[in-house]
Amino acid sequence: MPGDRETKEVFGAEEIDMLLDTAVSDRHVVHLLEKADSMSRALAGNRGFIWGAIGIDSTPCDMGCTFCSHAAQWDAYKTSPPLTEEAILEKAGQLADGGADFVVLRTTQHYPLEILQRLGRLTRDRIGNDIHLVINTGEMSLETVRALKDSGFSMSYHVVRLREGRDTGHSVDMRMRTIENVLKGGLELQYLIEPLGPEHSAQEILTEARRARSLGASGTGVMARVPIMGTPLARLGQVSDSYLKRVTAVARIEYPDGGQHLCVHPPTPQTLRCGANTIIVEQAANPRDTVSSLGPWREFDLPGARAVLRQAGLEVRPAKAEA
Repeated sequence: MPGDRETKEVFGAEEIDMLLDTAVSDRHVVHLLEKADSMSRALAGNRGFIWGAIGIDSTPCDMGCTFCSHAAQWDAYKTSPPLTEEAILEKAGQLADGGADFVVLRTTQHYPLEILQRLGRLTRDRIGNDIHLVINTGEMSLETVRALKDSGFSMSYHVVRLREGRDTGHSVDMRMRTIENVLKGGLELQYLIEPLGPEHSAQEILTEARRARSLGASGTGVMARVPIMGTPLARLGQVSDSYLKRVTAVARIEYPDGGQHLCVHPPTPQTLRCGANTIIVEQAANPRDTVSSLGPWREFDLPGARAVLRQAGLEVRPAKAEA
């Protein structure tokens, strides 16, 4: 397994502790943020990446995750019909032509495999072979993973969430079985520390940061939890941008020799100076909102994402109009 490789030490435990200790002021960790930034730029050749996510459906889910607006128990989401095949292909094509590096098809837990297979084939035909087609769906058997790979998918987003089994209806074993199937089935893995909230301890964060490396994930990073009124965890609020920067740096420091795509979400320009080089543009159904968006989530669109990356001194994939 990729996790058996020799560990490459870059920082000591004391420095990691400083980053995750809110009693330590920002000015005392600036040098660590700058080091994480230089590490990511070296790993990825100063490239910035865009993850274009299309939320296909908002079907009420029976897993009861306490942060998710799609959970049926909370009745927090204004459910809308699944996107049509034509709409998905149009959105995927716009992302590919506009310079996205990843096109992500995201579904709720129990979305039918046969539909995903057809969507994979059609989407791959539309976007070509030079960018990733990513599946973000529920638990998958090895046979399912192989079927999705044969349908054109090249990567999966699947993680053990923070406090899995306590704040979710899944177990760590359940999530790890799918991740193992993803890797055995030949898909690359994107693995973020998520959904990060103010209540999570340094050890919880480090466990998932290190898991990304042990799995040999193609990408790592961090996603902050967005409080959704009506969900049980909304009362705990959201982490500050300052702390999100620190956890971003930890994700890089704990994975110094791989995982070149380091994603942060929701995106902030500051995190692109402390290790992040990948940001997300979302549209349609979204578990971090209560209604499906007609356009880009929070009006953060593809041209805006490209501009933010360039402002951070990162190079982006050319859009079709620039070719």
